[in-house]
Amino acid sequence: MKRIILILALFLGLMNTVLAAGITKKELTVPADDGFTLKAVLEYPQIKGKKSFSTVVLLHSLGYSSEWWEDLPSDLLNSGYAVLRIDLRGHGQSVYSPKLERLSWKSMTNTAFAKYPSDVINVIEYVKKENSKLKFFDNWAIVGADIGASTAVIAADNISFKPKTLVMLSPVIKTKDLYIPVNVAHLDNIDIFSIVGTNDISAQEAQDYLKKFAQAAFVTYTSEARSTGMLMLKNDESLAKIITTWISEYLPQ
Repeated sequence: MKRIILILALFLGLMNTVLAAGITKKELTVPADDGFTLKAVLEYPQIKGKKSFSTVVLLHSLGYSSEWWEDLPSDLLNSGYAVLRIDLRGHGQSVYSPKLERLSWKSMTNTAFAKYPSDVINVIEYVKKENSKLKFFDNWAIVGADIGASTAVIAADNISFKPKTLVMLSPVIKTKDLYIPVNVAHLDNIDIFSIVGTNDISAQEAQDYLKKFAQAAFVTYTSEARSTGMLMLKNDESLAKIITTWISEYLPQ
C-alpha cells in the first residue's frame, strides 16, 4: 500500500513539474507617464504553434497585490488564457518613484490614485507592443477588485482597443476620486459581471446604482463569502471557476 502511495506521489509531483514547465512567465518593468516604475507579470501556456492568446488582466484590491488572486490565475491558465497581473502603484513591487524612493499606497494622495487607469493602459500597451511575435490583446477581458474594479472601468473606457467583458468584485461608486458611473455608461458594448459578498451591503448598493448606468448587460452574482474584494476568492472556492466560465463565453480559444 505504501509503495502505491509513493508511486502516486511521485507521479503527481512529476505531473506538477510538467504543468509548471508548460507555462511561460515574464516579469515586466514598465515606466508610467511620470516615470514611476510599474511591475507586472505576464503568464501564458506553452502551446505548440499557438501565436495568439486571449488574455485576462487582473487588477487587485486596495492594500493587496497581484499575488493575492488565489486559484484564479491558474484556472485561467489551465483554460488556455494568458494572464497579466499588474501591481497597482504603491502596491506589491510597484513602489519606486523616478528617484527610487519607496512609495506606499498608505501615503499616496488622490492625485496619485487617479493615475491608476493610465498606468494600467501603459502596461497593456507595453505588452501589446513588445511581443511582436505573439498576440495578446486581439481578444481580452479585465477583472478588478474594489479599487481595481474602478480602475478597470476607467481604463476600459479610455483604451482604444476595448475588452470583450469586464468583471468587478466588490464594486465601488467612488474610491480615491475614481468616480465610475459615467465611465460605466460609456461601455455600451461591454457586458459587465458584478460579484459581491453576501454581507457586503455597501458593494451591493454600489452594484445596484451602477447597474442603472450600464448600456450593455450588467449581470450580478452574490457569493456566499462573508468578505470583500479579492478575499472572496479565498473564502469561496467556487468563485474562480465561476469567473473563468463567464470569461469563456466572451473570449475564443
